Amino acid sequence: MFLVSASYGYDIQKDTIEINKLIKEAKAIKKNKKEVFKISEDVITLSKKHQYKFGLFKGYFLKGNVLLDDYQYKKALDNFQLAYENAQFLKSDISEAEALFNIAYCYQSLDETSKAVETYKKCLDKGKKDTLLIADVHTNLGVSYDYSGDYGKAILHYLESYTLNKALKNNEALGTSSSNLGQLFSTLKIYDKAIYYLKKSEAIAISLKDTATLCYAYENLGANYLSKNELLKAKFYLEKALKLAKAMNLQEHEIVSLTYSNLGMLAIKNKTLDKAEAYLDTALNIADQKSLTFHKTFALAHQIDLLNKQNKLKEAEDVALKALELCKNTEQTPLKINILEFLKETYAKQKMFEKAFATQEEALKLEESLKLEDNLKQIAVLIATRDYDKKSQIENLLKNQEQKVLESKIKTQRYTLALVIFILITLGIFTFISFRNHQLQKRINEDLAQKNHEIEISQIELNKQSQAFSDLNNHKDQIFTIISHDLRKPIGHLSSVLELLENNILDADDFKSFIPQISKNVKDTSEILDSLLFWAKSQLKGFSLKITEQNLFTFINEKTASLQPFAKEKNINIINQINPELRLKLDAMLNMIIIRNLVLNAIKFSDENKEIIIQLEEHPNNYEVKVKDSGIGMSQEQIDNLFTTKNKSTLGTKKEKGTGLGLYFCNDLVKKCGGEFKVESVLGQGSTFSFTIPKYIN
Repeated sequence: MFLVSASYGYDIQKDTIEINKLIKEAKAIKKNKKEVFKISEDVITLSKKHQYKFGLFKGYFLKGNVLLDDYQYKKALDNFQLAYENAQFLKSDISEAEALFNIAYCYQSLDETSKAVETYKKCLDKGKKDTLLIADVHTNLGVSYDYSGDYGKAILHYLESYTLNKALKNNEALGTSSSNLGQLFSTLKIYDKAIYYLKKSEAIAISLKDTATLCYAYENLGANYLSKNELLKAKFYLEKALKLAKAMNLQEHEIVSLTYSNLGMLAIKNKTLDKAEAYLDTALNIADQKSLTFHKTFALAHQIDLLNKQNKLKEAEDVALKALELCKNTEQTPLKINILEFLKETYAKQKMFEKAFATQEEALKLEESLKLEDNLKQIAVLIATRDYDKKSQIENLLKNQEQKVLESKIKTQRYTLALVIFILITLGIFTFISFRNHQLQKRINEDLAQKNHEIEISQIELNKQSQAFSDLNNHKDQIFTIISHDLRKPIGHLSSVLELLENNILDADDFKSFIPQISKNVKDTSEILDSLLFWAKSQLKGFSLKITEQNLFTFINEKTASLQPFAKEKNINIINQINPELRLKLDAMLNMIIIRNLVLNAIKFSDENKEIIIQLEEHPNNYEVKVKDSGIGMSQEQIDNLFTTKNKSTLGTKKEKGTGLGLYFCNDLVKKCGGEFKVESVLGQGSTFSFTIPKYIN
């Protein structure tokens, strides 16, 4: 659970100037705890001299906060109590409420839940005018009731803090409230509701860049999926929480300890027991160093499960007894029940059946003390009367709650019947044990089958993702290769001219004669870059065509003009046979890319002294543009792979290099404008590539 710790500002009263100066100085210091601690002691010393109550209140309050940040809860508690005593002389309800809030927080951190709840209630009475403080009190009251298993009261306070923070537009605290609600619903096994609130918390934390709340959201989501046995998702969120905490060097040791404990539980479920041991040891070390009793007990509970799995039964029993002793004087009933369940398994494995049944009975009594049925009814009524979700979601929630109550009753009856049989019929115990072992084996087999099924599904998803990543990588390589192919020559020409000019080999007059060619090269290069960017943009969602009317004869001549130097190198003649008067509607950029690629491809695979012919045929619904060459042609296998990423580049008739992907892109772009790409080719005789342009209607 995510507790809220806060300190609040005050109206500085006019009294001893030096004391007030020190108080202001302490407020200005943000990170240096030692300096603030020293200032707080100076404030207390000076205030005692003058019996300055405000100074004493502020001094003890400052000192308490430093100790609280350093996890010294008992010393912090002493100082906050002194702050409260002095606040009573100030006749300020707000000052008293703030001192009470911190006293309650210390009690809560020391696992003195009853005292914490009582003090928070006093704080509610005194802090009526400070809505922010009241919202925080409701959050922490919810945590107190949640830890003790009083879920009905817990959700009442969580929802109250959620409502207040939403009204105040206090998004940071709203993220905390959502996270706490999510974790509570996860505890009640109402997983859809849990995920709903945890995703809200995650979204708020991301928008605010609130790392601490985001870590709690990730950890809670991981724990939620762990409870659902969705192990891949659990691993994903738990590792995200840990990675984020380490990257930001977070001081929220509670979340780090919990995350390591849950990773240990995940490793146990995955049967990687060495990893589980390492994770749980780390969780225990953090909890020990920072005196986090609940978190230490939480880690110990899962250590019992691990030792049971390792058949270290005596060690498991010792750890269980140690854990029970730790939470003996606390009200952490749900955690005690978990420990007793694991201890029962330890005794059963040692064939100490009397102790196993006694432990089970103790767990059942504690479970009954939680009054789960009453809590669930209270939660159902509360959610129904507050419009937090849609009506259908509330109905589903009620069904889940009723099912859980029914399952709880069946479970209680089953163990009661088993106990009676054990007491009355001595020989019957062996039959019962045999039956239980059979059921256990059956459940294990079912779990294994389910896990195998989940692994198969996960493998399929991973294969899909791997293929998607491979395709993305291919697209990246394709773009880089095309840039190298289409831009090298014009940029090389420009670089050569500039080098001649730089070395004074060209004079100004000679350079002027090159300017038209340089200008043309720059224009062609820009056009190629625009084409590449256009293709990349066409791969994004939201891409749309930009239709304009063009004279196709002129359009093709202009767009192939930059390819004439390549054609002249092989004495190839490009013949445009399209009607010079014909005008049609098309996407200029898209069709320019297609035509350039087709003509460049025809030049590459044509021998010297050949012709490339560009024609147009009109059909009822479209125009068909054809680019014919009498080059080397293609086999059927080459044609089959032509429009896939499997198509490999081959050298041209004069060893020209290419990407092997120009036609792949052309086919992709033709489809985007609603056309069809065709190819006809005979090996050794040439090829005809054609594509259709729809007759667009305004």
